[in-house]
Amino acid sequence: MLTGIVKSLPCYLWRNFCKYKYYRVNFSDADKENEGMRYKTGLLFFLLMVKAASAQEMLGISNSNYSGNMGIFLNPSTIVDAPYKYEFNLIAGDFFAQNTYMYSPTDRKIISRSLFGTVPNEINWFDNYNGATQKGFAHTLIIGPSYINDSKGTEAWGFHTAYRNEVSALDVPASLAKYVYQKYNYAPFNNQTFNSNPFSAAWLSFVELGGTYGKVYMETEKDFVKWAATVNVLVGLDGLYLDARKLNYTVVDTTLAVAHTVDATLAEALDAKNSGGLGSIFPIRGMGLSTTLGVTYMHKRHPGSYECGDIADALPKYQYRAGLSLIDFGMIRFFNQDQVSTLQTNTDRSLSRLDTVRFSSLGNFTANANNLINGSVVTQKKAFTMFLPTAISGQFDYSLTKNIYANATLVNRLYFGANEVARGNQLDLSARYEKRKWEASIDYTLFEYSQSALGVGLRYSFFVLGTDRLLEWMGVSNVESFDIFFGFKFNFCDWPFTKKNCPAYAPG
Repeated sequence: MLTGIVKSLPCYLWRNFCKYKYYRVNFSDADKENEGMRYKTGLLFFLLMVKAASAQEMLGISNSNYSGNMGIFLNPSTIVDAPYKYEFNLIAGDFFAQNTYMYSPTDRKIISRSLFGTVPNEINWFDNYNGATQKGFAHTLIIGPSYINDSKGTEAWGFHTAYRNEVSALDVPASLAKYVYQKYNYAPFNNQTFNSNPFSAAWLSFVELGGTYGKVYMETEKDFVKWAATVNVLVGLDGLYLDARKLNYTVVDTTLAVAHTVDATLAEALDAKNSGGLGSIFPIRGMGLSTTLGVTYMHKRHPGSYECGDIADALPKYQYRAGLSLIDFGMIRFFNQDQVSTLQTNTDRSLSRLDTVRFSSLGNFTANANNLINGSVVTQKKAFTMFLPTAISGQFDYSLTKNIYANATLVNRLYFGANEVARGNQLDLSARYEKRKWEASIDYTLFEYSQSALGVGLRYSFFVLGTDRLLEWMGVSNVESFDIFFGFKFNFCDWPFTKKNCPAYAPG
């Protein structure tokens, strides 16, 4: 049944996470540990602090004039007419998760204590049951070896490699979340009937091989316009989505629930039998294409500020800058280890002893769900398509002084349906002190236009480090999200493998 999906499917998807201290420490003995872990992992659709644990856009660095490969995911035109000629990215990472249902209180200091293995043996996660539908998002981006060439100044090109993991859940009924959280034992729900509106969950894991090209479109004394496009070939590793269109059920008591109407689709392309082996390390289960498009307008751009010498820090780069971008417009078609299950019934189905059902693999879960709801297995091998977390974004950057910039960035998802991983909406206000060798930024984010957060970012020479969830790291805010990003990259003004070596961040 679908409550079983919420309970057990996430634990399969992120089975490695079930070993983490976050959940081990919540119970004082082995029996309580195992029991609690089964139900708490079921709420990972809402918590989403998983192995794919930035904010989703690395806003602490993406708007910098020195963002390079870390900025193309927000607006690729950042690489055109940059204050450097070449960039070599060794590795960069962006890890993010946020939900609306579960949280760890401030006094638990769950993040810092988990790092040092000092989490107290008590319940550390609580739910926020307020009757509203729940949502959650998680995002992992690992940028591998990548390169940018802007040697001509008027045009630029580059390539990047990346591994990405994207997760989302939208409009999950609060009653369903509460029912699972309470281990199907919540007396106020007894003899109540619940009718859920449509909700969905999706998961994508893929490798991205991308190329970016852009050029200056117009340059006058006051106006400067540049554009760029990134085109990606996508290798689909894992894909799954749940489209729950109807769910009507009655909770009889703590041991029995009755499903009256169910209409849902579960599509999956992954190792359903949890067989492991060499083929599970880099499985190719699908292929796809995507693009990110961006354009940027600068008013009163100062050409000298893009030089490699000290003059680059002596002038503001522009009076203001405005950008517009279409992010992650694309899809993956899964055709290997793929199957689609239709879960439908208009006949009452008794669902007893839910907490005793065990699922050893997703395949085992799918078979049990089919038998419980359909009365037989209704699963077929069938290719399916999933969409990337598409969004439209606007960025506005204003030069307050020659080194201080104020920025406002909006990211709003474009959602096509249940077979898409949804992107989290964000409104971000930030300020940064930017020089060619180093910079520091601070930002305030409204995630989903309601959950506020404070973040910081630092770039020094070849190293970038930051978080858009600073208060959670410091233990002064309830933890309902997690975020960290980092990067190791080198910028040069001349080709670095000749005698005319001139690092953009050279001392002095």
